[in-house]
Amino acid sequence: MQDFFRCQPGQELRAHEVAAASCRRRVSDLYHESRLQAHIDYNATYRNRRINRTQARRETEILTREQYLQVNRKHLLLISF
Repeated sequence: MQDFFRCQPGQELRAHEVAAASCRRRVSDLYHESRLQAHIDYNATYRNRRINRTQARRETEILTREQYLQVNRKHLLLISF
């Protein structure tokens, strides 16, 4: 980003604060989206049930650590090939 954008003199601290806040929001969104995708993948793979993002958002069931790891292992195998 520094190659393309320049701050006005004296605004460097404010630009850093804005960038840090933006990063925090994006990481928070990342956690939320990965949880939704884990629900979708778990239901598709282990329950033979197709759900969309809207249904995954409404799900009140919380996956256990083992269930999250099952979904994660599946993705790791896909990435390694």
